[in-house]
Amino acid sequence: MSEVKVTVFSVHGQPVGYFVNPTFTAFPQGEFEVSGNFFDTANEKTVRVDFNPEATPYSADLSLAKDVPYNELVNVYVQRGRQPVVMTGRGKN
Repeated sequence: MSEVKVTVFSVHGQPVGYFVNPTFTAFPQGEFEVSGNFFDTANEKTVRVDFNPEATPYSADLSLAKDVPYNELVNVYVQRGRQPVVMTGRGKN
């Protein structure tokens, strides 16, 4: 199995970090939860994701995730900032 990387971006398009082999949970109306090990832009596994409310909502690139029928998540918010990190967003193609 190849590694799936889901990169998360700030509202300004700057990388915030990425998930490696995350799990996805689908909810009604195209909402998704992404959870798993989260790494920062220095490739370090984070202990806690500290997020700036002014930089949210985030977006996430799902182009490598074959289990999800969308290419991107928009309106992504951190639901749990400690490992395993949990974020939710709405699917967009």
